[in-house]
Amino acid sequence: MPFDALTLQTATAVQLQSDLSSGRITSVQLVSACLSNIEKYDGYLHAVICSAPHERVIRAAALLDDERAAGKVRGPLHGIPVLVKDNIATQPDLGMETTAGSVALVGSRPRRNADVVQRLIDAGAIVIAKANLSELSYFKRTAKARAGWSPVGGQTQSAYVRGGIQEEDTVAGHSNPGGSSSGSAVGVSAGYAPLALGTETHGSLILPANRAALYALKPTVGLISATGIVPISRVCDSAGPMAKSAADLAILLDVLVDAAKPTVPKGGYTAAVTTSWKGLRIGTLDPDAWMFSEELRKPVEEADAEMIRDIRDARFTIGEKGVLSQIFQATFQAELEGYLADLEASKVRTLAELIQFNKDHSDVELPEEYPDQEFLTSSLDKALPGSTLEDLIAQLRRLGRDEGIDQVFRDYDINILVGPVESQISLFAAAAGYPIASLPLGYLHYNGRPHGLAAIASANHEADLIQLMSAWEATRPARQPPSLSLK
Repeated sequence: MPFDALTLQTATAVQLQSDLSSGRITSVQLVSACLSNIEKYDGYLHAVICSAPHERVIRAAALLDDERAAGKVRGPLHGIPVLVKDNIATQPDLGMETTAGSVALVGSRPRRNADVVQRLIDAGAIVIAKANLSELSYFKRTAKARAGWSPVGGQTQSAYVRGGIQEEDTVAGHSNPGGSSSGSAVGVSAGYAPLALGTETHGSLILPANRAALYALKPTVGLISATGIVPISRVCDSAGPMAKSAADLAILLDVLVDAAKPTVPKGGYTAAVTTSWKGLRIGTLDPDAWMFSEELRKPVEEADAEMIRDIRDARFTIGEKGVLSQIFQATFQAELEGYLADLEASKVRTLAELIQFNKDHSDVELPEEYPDQEFLTSSLDKALPGSTLEDLIAQLRRLGRDEGIDQVFRDYDINILVGPVESQISLFAAAAGYPIASLPLGYLHYNGRPHGLAAIASANHEADLIQLMSAWEATRPARQPPSLSLK
């Protein structure tokens, strides 16, 4: 099977696993082709902070090929390349650093792989690269800055957008790739790997996936282990999968979640890939009322009209910061310092040291176009008494669940709520701790970038979202790959 850019941009993990099983390709050939794509395109896209050493990856792939030849296949990810966001720890033996995009964490040494990384490796997946991101998962500077930039990895570019990112663009402007899991999404769309692992506090998976024509899922908070992930707040943080198909996403979720958990459906999440709408009771949000504000969106009349028109059409297809900010500020310092304390080596061990490091290295950490670290400084020494924090979290959950999503589900007898990704819908999922998914929808004639929908379900109902994604995928036109002729 010859590999070219288009093959890797369109092939799913399911298809590649079939080719591996039949002997049409080997894992060595597959990872070599993926690494070649990274070398070919990442000088422009900046979706990867670092690749695994070629020799090490080839050796790992060869061992997995040998296991397959001996009749041992660990599962559907055996021999499949995966990208991992660079705020997710990989131990130094894998040949890649874990920086979260921060120069202060260059050279830091995690003692072990993050739990999710170890689960991938045990399942036979091959981590071939660490993906670029908005530095510290966008928890450093004001919310108007472009997504996908870090001083370690540079500015991630969309593989779809003609002309690249516009210098005056904002976090939700039409030219940028979305974040903070920017490189994870762009890398999958560009054919660096068929699957990627990102993280979300609110919006960091579904927004960049939406802008790369991918399926993504932030699971119920706590369903997936957060050990070894650079945090913002465990109240809302979760790792999650990105993929080009619903089946691929379900396979990856089955690996990431402990199958012994009582909330995992019988047969695993792949059993929910039914392509059926049966049992789904879907409510939709009005896109006019839910779009991002004009200040964030940098409106373009032609593009906005096209997005709203497609969202309205999609409704027929499917059947006609206050409390949060306080919690993030109150929890970030302790959780970050907990991660830093567990590192074998690090230039910084406290939030105060990180802030000072950025000041001392302002030429790279606080350049003219990204001159502040407001989110960090506003979180310094903001810890709250335990009872006060518990009260805030209870208030957040009440607003997100009892008086929010749960009430809508009860009042309208629905089990899924769908709205535009380009909105504050992810804040409601974050407040509730409920799962949220992205569904590809269309491509703007304005500049080529994809846009899509977000869907929320109640706690531990990831299977409903996967069923929705599979039914959606079976109903909609085939996903379009990027041209990659962008320079």
